[in-house]
Formats: sequence, C-alpha cells, structure tokens
Amino acid sequence: MTNVLQNFRYTKILFFFSLFFLSHTAFGCDLCGCATSGGSFGQGTLNNTSFIGTRYIFQKFVSKDGIFDNSPTSTERFNTYQLWGRIPVSKKLYVSVILPYQDLKRKFTDRNENINGLGDITLMSWLKIPFYKKENTEYTQIGKQLSGHSIEIGLGSKLPTGNFEQVLSNRVNPGFQLGTGSLDGILSLTYTYAADKFGINTNTSYYIKGENKNEYRFGNQFSFAGNFFYAIPKKQYSIIPFIGISGNIYDKIKQFNEVIANTDGAVYNTTVGSEVLFKTFIFGANYTLPIQHNLFGGNVTPKQSIALYLNFNLNN
Repeated sequence: MTNVLQNFRYTKILFFFSLFFLSHTAFGCDLCGCATSGGSFGQGTLNNTSFIGTRYIFQKFVSKDGIFDNSPTSTERFNTYQLWGRIPVSKKLYVSVILPYQDLKRKFTDRNENINGLGDITLMSWLKIPFYKKENTEYTQIGKQLSGHSIEIGLGSKLPTGNFEQVLSNRVNPGFQLGTGSLDGILSLTYTYAADKFGINTNTSYYIKGENKNEYRFGNQFSFAGNFFYAIPKKQYSIIPFIGISGNIYDKIKQFNEVIANTDGAVYNTTVGSEVLFKTFIFGANYTLPIQHNLFGGNVTPKQSIALYLNFNLNN
C-alpha cells in the first residue's frame, strides 16, 4: 500500500508540473507552422519508442474569401506525407526527424488553387530522464527498477526547406504555404507514465519563428497534447486505444516589423485513436475534431483532421 501511495503521489506531482508548464508558457503561432510541420500531431508514438516510418496527415479548413460577413468561402484541404523517425544515439539520447511532402488544395467558387512540394524539415534531439522505484527511501545502485515515469526534453529546429510565396500570404488564410521560409527553433517537454495496461502521454512544444527573406515573420506557436491510453494484449499483438486533448495557440504575424491584424488565435481539439503493436512494427490512426477555435479573426474554421502512420520498431 505504501508503494502504491508513493507512486500515486509521484504521478500527481509530475501531472501538475505538466499543467504548470502548459499554463505558464508564452503563447504564439502561425497556421502554416502547424499544418506544414505536423507539430500539433506529436513527435512520436504513445510510449515514445524508437522507430522509422511513414505518416499521412489530412486537415480541412473553411475560410472566407473576403472580409465581409456575406463573403463567399473557400475550402482548403491539406495533405501531408511524411517520412519520420526517432533514432537512439545512446541509452538516454535520441534524435528525431520529420521529412514532409505537402499537397495543399484550395477550392473557391470560381477557381481552384494547388501547391505541392517539400515542406519544412524538422530535426530534434531528445534527452530522456527515467525515474526509478525507491527501496527503503533510498535509490539502489544495483538492480534498479523503472517506475514507469519518464520525462523527455527536446531541442531542435524547423528548417526553411519549404517554399514560401508572398502572394499567398495576402489571403484570409496565410497558412496556405509549403513552409515558413525561415529558420525556426523548437523547445519541447514530454512526460510519460506507463503502467501494466494503462498510461498517460503529454507533450508541450514552443516554436520560435524567425524572419524570412520577405521580412515576414509568422507568429510563435505553442502546442500541447495529452493522451490517456489503455493496452489490450492479444496473443501476437496489442491494441492500444487512446483519447486525448490538444491545442494550438497562435501569435500575430509581422511583416516589416509591423503587426498584421487578425492573424492570431487558438484552436482546441479532442482526439480518439488507436495503435496496434506487433513485435516489429506499429500501426496507428487517430481522428481529431475541434471543440473550440478562433483563428484569424474568426475567418478561418478548422474542420476534422486524420492521421495514419506505420512505424518499424527499432527497439527489437
């Protein structure tokens, strides 16, 4: 009973630490940063295992084609195809990479637009800090047992490999871009707790956007996600359904050091999905639906998002 109470107390402390980080971080972003990097969809799997794989992300938006209440609307469909991976360098150090290809489509009442090509490549390094069980209130140096709790600190950047077109930024939804055109920094913090059959995974990321050659600076981005998952073991595999919440908060865009009005906002989502774990690979799928949003002065409405991924496990 004592160990159970200690683990519960430990979980509670780390959980509220995560909430503190969420509520006390400066917020900001551009819609382009979320759509082109897939940052709002997380950097890995539920248990942060090492892998290489592919991921597909579909996002839908509806935007006003004008500034008036009765302006016609356009429908935007963002298709992102990614090669991604999380590769161990040592027992506690990992690197992750996301190589995206974008296919963005926008349908107006009288015309269609389509841009495609390489998006912004994301590179991250991760330091994993595991926590061990206590015995007689002191850490043992031999035969230490993992408690199931771990924290990961991530540091990285989003490279300006995706094309930025100035003419597209003048539309109601300036996030319709292959990339930001700037070198952007990323700070991340992940907390994971995994018991025998259930677990919690949380991630917070802050994107610091640079200025591109057009003197255009997308706003900084704060993203967070939290998932509760439960493992259903089978003979040859395990099914891990999960449910979670996520959010993206956007700061205003600047050009020539002047703030552009109605370019900030926020969106909060609920997500359901599942991973299927085999010995050598993981298949995952999730569906995301906005529950509250206010983007670009209310002129951009996010719709549903879908993500599918197939990862090959490097831990075996």
